[in-house]
Amino acid sequence: MSQGAGLDWEAAWAPYDEETYAWVVERVRPGERVLDIGAGDLRLAIRLAERGALVVALERRADVLELGLEQLGDSRRRLRWGRPLSLLGGRLVVVLADAGDWPFPPVESAVLLMRHCSRFPHYVSKLRAAGCRRLFTNARWRLGVEEMNLLAGRPFDSVEIGWYACRCGAVGFREGEPGRIDATTLGRVHEVESCPACAAWPRSGLHTSGARM
Repeated sequence: MSQGAGLDWEAAWAPYDEETYAWVVERVRPGERVLDIGAGDLRLAIRLAERGALVVALERRADVLELGLEQLGDSRRRLRWGRPLSLLGGRLVVVLADAGDWPFPPVESAVLLMRHCSRFPHYVSKLRAAGCRRLFTNARWRLGVEEMNLLAGRPFDSVEIGWYACRCGAVGFREGEPGRIDATTLGRVHEVESCPACAAWPRSGLHTSGARM
């Protein structure tokens, strides 16, 4: 597949494989409040709701949401921009809106399956401000899905050597003396804040749990 300027990378990857969805579903508890960012055709949001979670599914494309609504015997005619639509007895709330602008509700967990997410730091900031404690995402490593702890990470400068993953979405390897690199060092990832890449997001609010929008 060529890397053309007009290529929609997320459309090229979505939907994800069943293993990806199952991995997320089995980690969500009944009664847990979950925000699904970029919910697409609702295939994951519906499963989470059927498991007993209280799900808010956020998606900006009405034509994609229509596919999921049809599975539930509903119609896109009931969609209104920015207005929540309650389904499945209130366990699933669908919102047609842009995740960058729509205010996130208080949730315990969130899902962001979007390998090429340009607004990752902004979403993390909003989630932390909403009290979210963990995020299931593939946006940092752009490979498999990880469970990302949204609580405060260690300062970047305290990591002397090894892999790191920052709240802003940046990942990398901090080099050090070759003699200190071993299997343990290579197998560990440090969750950090305030990495060099954070400077590109001066207003992202990633450094405090009470982030400003």
